[in-house]
Amino acid sequence: MTLIAAIVISLGCIVVAEPRLLGRRWPPYLLAAGAGIGISYTVVHLLPEIAIGAEIVRRSTEGRLPYADLHAYLLVLIGIIGTLFLRGLQNGLHGMTPHPQVRIVQPALSALIVGYLLAARDATELGSIALFTLAIGLHVALNAHGLATRLGSPLGGMMLALAIAVGYALGLGWEAPSVVVAGLVALLAGGVMTRTIHEVLDEESHLVALTVGVALEATLLLGLT
Repeated sequence: MTLIAAIVISLGCIVVAEPRLLGRRWPPYLLAAGAGIGISYTVVHLLPEIAIGAEIVRRSTEGRLPYADLHAYLLVLIGIIGTLFLRGLQNGLHGMTPHPQVRIVQPALSALIVGYLLAARDATELGSIALFTLAIGLHVALNAHGLATRLGSPLGGMMLALAIAVGYALGLGWEAPSVVVAGLVALLAGGVMTRTIHEVLDEESHLVALTVGVALEATLLLGLT
C-alpha cells in the first residue's frame, strides 16, 4: 500500500507539471483550498504525531537530555526557519544575494522526507496512509505545479517525483530509529505550514477557499479518528 501511495504522489507531480497544463497557473481559489487541506492535516494529524514523537525522545534519552520532550518541537521551528531562509535566499531578501535556483531545494527535501515516511509507515494502516497521501501528496503536487509554472518547464515536477522515489528507497534500505522518524515528521510539519503560507496564500481573496479546505480536511480527519 505504501508503494502504491508513493507511486501515486510521484505520478501526480509529473502530471501537474505536464507542459500542456502550464498555460496558466491554476485558479487561486483551487490552490488555496489545496493549501488549506495541507495545513489542516498538519495541525490535526501531524502535530499529535509530533507529541507522540516527543514522548519517544524523552524515553529514549532516559533523562540524559534536558527538556528532551521539547526537542521534537524545536525541529518544527527548524523546519519553519529553514524554509524562510531558503525563501529569503531565493528572492534576495534581508540583504542576501538572490539565488533563484534554490527554489527547488525545500520542495525536494520535503518530497524526500515524504517518500521516506511512506516507506517507514505500517503498511497495514490503510486509513492513515490514504489520508497522508491525500493531504501531503496534494501539498507536494502543488509544489510541483508551482515550480513548473515559474520555471516554464516540467523539470521541477520530475525532480520532486524523483525525490519521492529516492526517499522511499532509503526507507526500504534503512530503518531509522523511531526518534529519527519523529524528527522527520516535525521537520515536514514546519516546512509544509511555512511554505504554504508564503508560496500559496499571498492574497486575502484566498481566505474563503482556504477555510473550506481546512474545514473539509478537519471534518474528514475527525470523522475517521
